[in-house]
Amino acid sequence: MIQHYLDQLIADMHQAAQRVPPSKIPEGTFDPDYQDELEASPDRLMSEWFGLKKEFFPPSEMLTTEELDLMANEFELMWAAYSFFPEFPEGLPAKRRYELMREYLDYGCQHWPGGWEQCFTFCDYEPEGCPFGIEFCKCKDFENDNLDVSLESRDENVLPF
Repeated sequence: MIQHYLDQLIADMHQAAQRVPPSKIPEGTFDPDYQDELEASPDRLMSEWFGLKKEFFPPSEMLTTEELDLMANEFELMWAAYSFFPEFPEGLPAKRRYELMREYLDYGCQHWPGGWEQCFTFCDYEPEGCPFGIEFCKCKDFENDNLDVSLESRDENVLPF
């Protein structure tokens, strides 16, 4: 039953990838007026860009490991069609990738056609609340990286960096 639904949903995701708004300028070119126009336009929810609501996507608990892997990959393909690129730590399980991209359907953003890419990091650089979990947190290693060098105690011949 769920596989049939997922097949339909994946077909809808493929259709969404075909509905990418066209650019008014050739890819790789720059037009400051067009950039101003895009910057002045209001953000839209990702679900509006795709034409697919978050509620259409089953919660991760309803999917098998294989289905989560498939859906996370399909999400990434659909995002890429809009030049939206999720930045995940290497090895992040498909379940978490799927959950984050599903949640971001309620995120307001701008689509930048014409070859511009928008990267989504998901991270607020606070290891305690890392959306990837402490195991995959990329910024936890930098938390104690404070360079505490006082002017009185440092050797004049050694740079503080």
